Amino acid sequence: PSPNNIMDLYILTKAYATDYAAWILDTSGNISEPSAPTSEELKIQYSDLDNYKAMSDTIIYNTAVFKPVFGSRANPALQAKFKVVKNPNIVISDNDIKSSVVTAINAYFDLNNWDFGETFYFSELSAYLHTSLSPNIASIIIVPSDTATRFGALYQINAEANEIIVNCATDRKS
Repeated sequence: PSPNNIMDLYILTKAYATDYAAWILDTSGNISEPSAPTSEELKIQYSDLDNYKAMSDTIIYNTAVFKPVFGSRANPALQAKFKVVKNPNIVISDNDIKSSVVTAINAYFDLNNWDFGETFYFSELSAYLHTSLSPNIASIIIVPSDTATRFGALYQINAEANEIIVNCATDRKS
C-alpha cells in the first residue's frame, strides 16, 4: 500500500491514427510521417481526467506509437514479402491474389483488433489468410526482405507497451 498511486495511460489519438494511416497509404510522397503527440500535449488535451483521480494520485500520459511491419515504411529488419501459392484448381489472376491478400492483411491488422504491446504471430495471420482467402490460395509464407534477417525471424514480432503493430504492406513493389 502506498499513499499515492501512479497511473500510466497509453493514449492513441484519433487524429494521429488517421494521419498515420494516410501516410502509410500515400503513394505520392507528399505526406510526411506524422509525429505522435507529446506527453505534455496529451496532458493538456485530457486534463479532465484529473477530476477522476484521488488527490494523491498521479497520472502519467504516454503517447502511443505505431510499429509498422512488412512494407517499405517499416524498419528494414521488419520488411517482408508474402509468398503465395495459388490453388491450381481455381482460375484467378496474380493481381487479384495480391489485392485480396493485402486487403485481408489490412483487415487482420485493423486497429480494433490490436492492443498496446500485443505480440504478432505469423501462425495466426496465416490461419486467418487461409480462412479468408479459401479456396483461392493453397499456401502462404512470409520471407524477410532483408538478406541479413533469417527466415522465420518475422514469425513473432513483439511490441513495446506503448506500441501497436500496424501493417504497411502493399501490392505495389515499393
